[in-house]
Amino acid sequence: MGSSIAHKILVKKSGNKPIDEGDVIYAEPDLVLLYDWPGFDGFMRNIRINPDKIVLNIDHFFLPNTELAAKTHRNYRETAKKYGIKHFYDIGNNGIGFHLAAEKGHIKPGMLIVHADPHVSTFGAFGAYCVGVGGDLMSAFLMDEVWLRVPQVIKVNLSGNFAAGVTSRDLFEHILADLGPDGAVGQVLEFTGPALAAMSMDSRMGLCSSMQYLSAETAIINPDETTYQYVRSRTEEPFEAVLSDPDAAYARVLNYDVSGLEPMVVTPPDVYYVKRVGEVAGIDIDQAFIGTCANGRLDDLRLAARILKGRKVHPRVRFLVTPVTQQTMLDAVKEGIIDTFLQAGVLVGPPTCGPCYGGFGYLLPGETCLSTGTLNIPGRMGSTEAKIYMANPATVAASAIEGKITDPRKYF
Repeated sequence: MGSSIAHKILVKKSGNKPIDEGDVIYAEPDLVLLYDWPGFDGFMRNIRINPDKIVLNIDHFFLPNTELAAKTHRNYRETAKKYGIKHFYDIGNNGIGFHLAAEKGHIKPGMLIVHADPHVSTFGAFGAYCVGVGGDLMSAFLMDEVWLRVPQVIKVNLSGNFAAGVTSRDLFEHILADLGPDGAVGQVLEFTGPALAAMSMDSRMGLCSSMQYLSAETAIINPDETTYQYVRSRTEEPFEAVLSDPDAAYARVLNYDVSGLEPMVVTPPDVYYVKRVGEVAGIDIDQAFIGTCANGRLDDLRLAARILKGRKVHPRVRFLVTPVTQQTMLDAVKEGIIDTFLQAGVLVGPPTCGPCYGGFGYLLPGETCLSTGTLNIPGRMGSTEAKIYMANPATVAASAIEGKITDPRKYF
């Protein structure tokens, strides 16, 4: 019986010893990532690993608005200088870390990557095993190893073609609605199939970004030529790709034909209330937002610009767009996307997680926002009496034009 890509990577990173599902192993990460959340700087009071294995970035507080945030940034700068951490991305050369690290060429197939935040599953799109370990990240800095439980793997076969206005985000929401919050406890989702082969790296990263809502350990995709082209365009460093064996064993196999998918909308009060856009169409919105590690990439901006071209944002709606990185912003400028946004009445902001966690764009009681964010619990973006709906970038753009939740397919 063969092995999955996930198990092969864990074997390699834990000393090439036999492992079984359920085993607790100690593995050496190839890369340790961290962003600027206050308190996270305390994980690095002592660093005893190769500083070249560390990537730090500023993304939550793109400009510190409190003394605590400012001190966090200062501590990062001092730590980077003290330990010779070359891969520190400060303000002006920054972006949301769950895209920036790939853009800068740090993410490669076959790696084991750890972060405090489970959204690091995003990088599973590269054929890397990427897992959020919370406070245990300190052990990576101090001992150059982390403990992990060897997971079961769920294989997800994807067939068909996405319809216009439907994205990989809608696929994830559909899977979440099917499986529920406990649908993959401690397991890994391995995505494969002809539909996936046709997806861009932006789309694959979006698909893999929020596995924690399934209680999953992470997600992973076998690397292919699309992966290799992306990576080789960003780094000359060698890498050793790992692939699942054809006869690998899986806990279960799921099959999805993406051709029949519709735009999905996540409704209050949390991420598990997923509906088809037609079920909530017509709900008035006060604010629209495109950005975050889920949907602020160039593909997302292109999709929104296609809808906004030659149109105006509804006069009642505040519409904010934050590209995921500085480079994404620059690419969007070169393609005329930012010009389209500005002419439509969009406020374009800097690369930051800010609006997603309530850093700015505060909602008042009774207000409603439609966002491409990652979480919509009460109080996430302001008042606990505000409502947050989440959807793909096309749905957000179409809704911003009409002032109410709208099926974007009418614009294609």
